[in-house]
Amino acid sequence: PGTILILRIIDFFLIYKMNAFIQTPITLKNVIIKKTRNNQFTNVCAQISSPQPYINSKQIKEVREKYRIHEKDTGSSEYQIAALSVRIAYMTAHIKKNPKDFSSTRGLIAMVSARKKLLKYLRSQSKERFLNICVNLKIRIQKDLQ
Repeated sequence: PGTILILRIIDFFLIYKMNAFIQTPITLKNVIIKKTRNNQFTNVCAQISSPQPYINSKQIKEVREKYRIHEKDTGSSEYQIAALSVRIAYMTAHIKKNPKDFSSTRGLIAMVSARKKLLKYLRSQSKERFLNICVNLKIRIQKDLQ
């Protein structure tokens, strides 16, 4: 166990140095260590993946780029609804893993109500844009609102 721990620490530092070189956040998922007949460690393999908050922020940027109306758009309804939808999906997954995280649940409820208000405003302004964003983001809407 002591030598395995040392190898894991060494691998972590090697990955940390590689992370600094390529400028993207990386975490160590699990380390696989194989033994030979002489009880020597021969092969150390690590699975590397990006942390979930980094993936989430990347998804938000992609969706914002897709739904912006013009180059300097930061406040249109579509832009805000798209960003909120990605954040809501992330928080829903987080709350399923951590059901007792009540502050996150409260934040999720606030995001859902903000998106609901934006959708209501967009529906009153342009029904076509409202239906377009609901279909593209797979947002469920009531039958009487269609």
